[in-house]
Amino acid sequence: MKKYLLILALIFAGCSTKHFEPEKVYEKNLNETTQNKKLSDYTYKHLTFVKTKGFFKEKKEYFDENGKSLGEFIKINDDLAANGDKLLIISQKKVVKLPNLVYSATKKGNYIAVVFEDNEYGIYDLEKKTLVFKNSDDGMIEGRYIHASPIFYNDLVLFPLLTGNVAVVDLNKKQFIRNLIISEKNINDNVIFLKIVNDRLFMATPHALVLFNPNFLIHYDDDIKYVINNGSYLYIFTIDGRVVKLDTDLKKIKEIKLPYASFSLPSVCNGKIYTVEYEDYLIEIDKNLNYKVYEGDFDTDEPLKIQNCKIYNDNKVFVIE
Repeated sequence: MKKYLLILALIFAGCSTKHFEPEKVYEKNLNETTQNKKLSDYTYKHLTFVKTKGFFKEKKEYFDENGKSLGEFIKINDDLAANGDKLLIISQKKVVKLPNLVYSATKKGNYIAVVFEDNEYGIYDLEKKTLVFKNSDDGMIEGRYIHASPIFYNDLVLFPLLTGNVAVVDLNKKQFIRNLIISEKNINDNVIFLKIVNDRLFMATPHALVLFNPNFLIHYDDDIKYVINNGSYLYIFTIDGRVVKLDTDLKKIKEIKLPYASFSLPSVCNGKIYTVEYEDYLIEIDKNLNYKVYEGDFDTDEPLKIQNCKIYNDNKVFVIE
């Protein structure tokens, strides 16, 4: 008998999946347009669109958010697009071939800080046309959600790694200084957030948001999907449908619960935070975590990204007014 109960439980387990059900849903006028390109990829700051040509033999051409052709490359940061082990310097129309597949990269002047998919990282000198620094990080490589990009900070370069560490390198000496370990647990995850807010360095993996202090690290542990900042506050969007507001000391100010909500990457528009929930709702959140839920008309099975008060979804663009 127990055997049959187990079989039934395994068969029907998916039927008990719960979804976000808002108590009240508002209507919001979103002007909608259709474009001849589809959203293909995105980062925290940038979008890549794709146009497919041909019938029997399809050829893909990629474009940035300004409509500039990137050819076979996907935009990953300011002035940079990637295709396997190659980087395109967009403004120079110059292609740089690197020794490994590119995971993330940032350009400053003649230097490119790059993290490779095998968790090696380095600094490429455009004048010398070579890697002037290269290192690797030990540990299990994981990758979940969106990932962060390297940061140039004064004479330092901060590399967000796939093991959940942030490597600190001296740009002038081309020398490794130390690893900043974000998670105190025995769990490796990629760095999903790396940003300087009010002259403070914040780092996050899906398990912890960390404030770096020269003498110690302040941890805020949670099941994190996204982190964004709005003014002087940080907002955590969790995998179980919570939104947490923190100050720059990582002290919790307020938390709201939207049970079973599955958030898309949030974005700030006119001082408010917007995210699309995957049951087809647009959620508007103010700085005090008061929120409204609006009926949407999105295809959440296709790439979707909110940026500059617009919702890009497949080949459609919705304007938030």
